[in-house]
Parts: sequence; C-alpha cells; structure tokens
Amino acid sequence: MDKEKLDDMLACSSKVVGSKQVLKGLSEGALRCVIVASDADAEIKEALADAARRHRVPVKYVPSKRKLGEAAGVEVATAAVGIISAEEDK
Repeated sequence: MDKEKLDDMLACSSKVVGSKQVLKGLSEGALRCVIVASDADAEIKEALADAARRHRVPVKYVPSKRKLGEAAGVEVATAAVGIISAEEDK
C-alpha cells in the first residue's frame, strides 16, 4: 500500500487509536486493517501482529509513532491505529 493511499485511509475512515483499542477492536472483529508504527516497543508490535494474524486482519507498518498519530488526527504519538470495517462505519 502506498503512502498516499494509507494517508487517505487514515484521514477518511473511522478508526480506533492506540494499541489497547486496536486489540479490543480486533477481538470484537470490528477492524479491517491495522497500522503499526515501526518504532513502537517490540512487545507491542508482536502482540498487535499476533492478534491481527489470529483474526485474519492485514497489518501495515509506518516508520514513526509521531507521524502515525499526526496522520490519524491525534495530538500524541501512537503505536497503532485500527481501521474500522466498512459495515461498522456509521
């Protein structure tokens, strides 16, 4: 996925922000994609990747927590963002 498409997805889609919310969204089957910052803690990246794999949700990586937070429209750095499935978008 190219950067422009990823930026559009982050700007235009309903999402959850933060590793805890992403893990919760995965367990509820509400997410269609997970975006993880490569500079997040290894334990967090592994937990997110494992949960996404179990729930058959693709994982995309971006270089920076700070840039991921900015792209998601929050004022803090974030390790992960989950894109909510289309049927969940309301």
